[in-house]
Amino acid sequence: MTKILLISNKSDLTIDFVVLRLTELGISFYRFNTEELGHTVSVNLDFENDTFYLHDSVLHITIDLIEIASVYYRRPEIPKFADDTLTQGENNFLKSEFLYLLEGIYKILQKAYWISPLYSIREAENKVYQLKLAKEIGFRVPPSLITNIPEQADAFYSKQKRNCIVKPIKTGLIEDTLQPKVIFTSKLENFDQNLLRVQSCPTFFQKCINKIGDVRVTIVGETIFAALIHSQEETESITDWRRSERPLNYSKIDIPDDLTTKCLRLLKSLNLRFGAIDFILDENTDYLFLEINPNGQWAWIEKQLGYDISGTISKLLIDEIF
Repeated sequence: MTKILLISNKSDLTIDFVVLRLTELGISFYRFNTEELGHTVSVNLDFENDTFYLHDSVLHITIDLIEIASVYYRRPEIPKFADDTLTQGENNFLKSEFLYLLEGIYKILQKAYWISPLYSIREAENKVYQLKLAKEIGFRVPPSLITNIPEQADAFYSKQKRNCIVKPIKTGLIEDTLQPKVIFTSKLENFDQNLLRVQSCPTFFQKCINKIGDVRVTIVGETIFAALIHSQEETESITDWRRSERPLNYSKIDIPDDLTTKCLRLLKSLNLRFGAIDFILDENTDYLFLEINPNGQWAWIEKQLGYDISGTISKLLIDEIF
């Protein structure tokens, strides 16, 4: 009987690592690629008989949602249908129906052990909340301002000696069928000419910190995996390491005990069992908190540094079924 459910999509390479590890261990699981709903995966929620099932027509298996003991929630996607006879409104209706169906399935699964609970992930994604909580816990945070008041933005910029970066409040991904793009964290330039544009959109400013490198701290349960990203070795990655077009160098590091304690406290405060926390390692070797991604990517760290992140995630899932 399948008791472990992996919720994601067919293109998620990160969850492939967990799939491989569970397979090696001989543990039964089901990978629920949510975009297959209405295609190769069907659902039957019978409220009269209290039976709630998924059926996979490719694998010829039926999954009893009530029997699921542990869930790893990664990157679900809404099904798409290539039907020229449907209007845009009808497509939006279908999308909404599948979205709310998935939300209902998550509610049916709420008694299971989640890495991490869905609604905790959603709450933790808010960077405004993250920064406030991080300061309360005692992390060092770069001077930061979110505003749409030009005068406040200008005062902050001057206070930081005109040395600031600007970054998205949520995500830098601009989804566009014709020209999708990504907005990276960028050094603030030509600000005087663009000051009034702040009024049209809330803008996230931070002091630009001179740094040795960036640090990604990945936490699974209470296990810490810390990696130094040598972002200053390439010009394009100095401000935002994700911007590098060439592979960066990484190394394993041990973070200070007090920082470990704060990281674990942050996860507990957010009710998370997984978190990917980004820090700046400044010129004085101090760690400055930037943000936490409650459902971030980690396969690249395991691949580059040999950390057993997939094994640690698998163990959390397995521990709930025995």
